[in-house]
Amino acid sequence: MSNKIILNIAILVGKFVYFVLQITGRQGTALPGKVALTICPNILGDLAKRCNRTVVITGTNGKTTTNNLINHILSGKYDNLVSNLKGANMIQGVVTSFVVNTKSSYDWGIFEVDEGSIPYVTHYFSPNYMILTNFFRDQLDRYGEVDNTIKIVYDSLKSVDSTLILNADDPSTVQFAKLDNKKVYYGFNKNQFSKDNHNVAEAIFCKECGKRLNYEFISYGNIGNYYCKNCGSKRPELDYSAKSININNNAYEFNLKLNDKDNDIANNKDNDIANNKDNSKDNNKFIFKYMGIYNIYNCLAAISLCSLENLDISFVQKQIENFDYKLGRMETINFPNKDVVLVLSKNPVGLSEVLNSFSYDENPKSIMFLMNDTPADGKDVSWIWDADFEQIASIKNIKNFYCSGTRANDAVLRLKYTDFNLDKIKVYVSNEEGDVEKLVKEILAENEKSYIIGTFTATPEVRKVLLREKGKIEKNN
Repeated sequence: MSNKIILNIAILVGKFVYFVLQITGRQGTALPGKVALTICPNILGDLAKRCNRTVVITGTNGKTTTNNLINHILSGKYDNLVSNLKGANMIQGVVTSFVVNTKSSYDWGIFEVDEGSIPYVTHYFSPNYMILTNFFRDQLDRYGEVDNTIKIVYDSLKSVDSTLILNADDPSTVQFAKLDNKKVYYGFNKNQFSKDNHNVAEAIFCKECGKRLNYEFISYGNIGNYYCKNCGSKRPELDYSAKSININNNAYEFNLKLNDKDNDIANNKDNDIANNKDNSKDNNKFIFKYMGIYNIYNCLAAISLCSLENLDISFVQKQIENFDYKLGRMETINFPNKDVVLVLSKNPVGLSEVLNSFSYDENPKSIMFLMNDTPADGKDVSWIWDADFEQIASIKNIKNFYCSGTRANDAVLRLKYTDFNLDKIKVYVSNEEGDVEKLVKEILAENEKSYIIGTFTATPEVRKVLLREKGKIEKNN
């Protein structure tokens, strides 16, 4: 039987599996690809050839947001995109995106890929661009320490001819600088949100010599302008950077700066972003309506890609400003009496920055933290002790703090080691990851704004209940 026939059979069977999952109320973001891979192990290599351009986004935090943002920008210029927009980021999820959207050719293939799946994905195709967001400790029972994760990705990139778009503010970047690939760096200039000290127990040691790093400033976690007094290792020069960062009407505003370096980007006369070097002008101002300083890094990653593709800066600005993100990444769901903000968080750096973003809202509010410990979440929940929970005590006007999920009691114990008012803690231990309906209805009954933080399996379950309750209200009205 020819390879083409096997490929077509794999696609048809995958489509059938997807159809069955859809009619039974399941998303079908991974199983169709898993079945197709079983029938045709080389299916990803065959289908990736149909893409004119490809980009892969990997790293600990920011993959899904960056993936969706790039999709949103490029969809304004291109008709045929293929992507795993719902966050199924292992190889079967990437294959599923092709199976459910099969075409003879695509303008772009845009994929977020789990760090552990990078070796499998890059085995089948070499993307035009690889975006590396950051590397933090995440799911220690699955990956081990972060150095192991970095090595997995680094070794995989040795064999690909991709342009690397790197977060220069992440100290792990110095390791990837050793690769022969073309590299583009993005990061921050010092701004009003910069910090002098760490607030999360993260790796702060030089990747070259092992000595403790020094910082000119820190943006969050161990991300910032670092240098090593011992060996001279330091942050690479930035190609794209954010400066003059402000918050206005619950949205970030920042100016884009292109460093005047003697490189291909700055000297590209066809590149509209590269030619706008006067950062005092509004044509370099970007607005992103989702809180969390880490989201500006996601914007910079997308802007870097767009610049390399010579997209018009005004178009990119417009697309970023009107970006509307779903799936629980700072997603706001509106109810008649209140707004509910749903946030995914699954590691200490991410949770610390989520809580920090809440501090800018001084209005009355309730916060809910749902922590599960399924294999998808990570069985080891000790990471919450490395998160900066202490800042909760200084967040103004918290009416109630709900702790739920299968490991609700662990969250309560962590809160008890802060100066937070324990009388405001409400505890609901879930029997399973989907046991959230009663608690969500209770928080909806409050008139104050609510922030709901969930781990990987908790967030989609909460979102289902929120959308269902919103649908009931709209139907009755």
